[in-house]
Amino acid sequence: MYDPVLDKVYQLFRKGMEYVHREHIYKFKDYSECVFDTQIESKYWLVGHLQNPEKRGNREIKSVDILASWYGVVIVPLLMNYFGKIKINLYDIDEYTCDIAKFIWKDELDDLVTVHNKDVVFDDLNLQGDAVINCSCEHMFDMSHIVRQYPDKLYILQSNNNKNIKWLHINCAEDQGVLANQADLRQIHFGESKEMYGQKRIMIIGEHKKGQNVDKSTS
Repeated sequence: MYDPVLDKVYQLFRKGMEYVHREHIYKFKDYSECVFDTQIESKYWLVGHLQNPEKRGNREIKSVDILASWYGVVIVPLLMNYFGKIKINLYDIDEYTCDIAKFIWKDELDDLVTVHNKDVVFDDLNLQGDAVINCSCEHMFDMSHIVRQYPDKLYILQSNNNKNIKWLHINCAEDQGVLANQADLRQIHFGESKEMYGQKRIMIIGEHKKGQNVDKSTS
């Protein structure tokens, strides 16, 4: 079945690949992986639940900050498809990734996408979005320092339990409860675990303020 969002994803991917081939050929493998099945499925999973108002605490979303955003070619079209033309900020530590992302999003979506070359752990981010998304929590220190700095935002976090890639997956989570504790999210609107390509993928949507505890069992 034809999926116009996925068609847009591949249009953007092709646009970026032309630039990678011309300016950053050493990023070919890394860039190619941004549309792997795992990436597409996990982002559809995220937005599929986020579009349910109850699963996001009935909070309105007009702007989003995406941490460790990579190129944004999958998640940005998905967010725009449901939430409309919202403001999206992409934050990534790698300057070459950011250069490619800037090329991809140049002249796209009425300049609603802004790319920031920032280390989300150590740099001052000045987050402006209503919601903060991080699909790569296993790659960095706990999110708690960001959550405490910006306690009023909605957080959508993903991690996994794959400890085999030790040089990349430095902070895995075994279940939703571990991920919630790592981020110091005290009110969880939605949590789910899902077997995905040989590993358990974990997602929570929640806030810092006190409230119900996350169900630590897998779904």
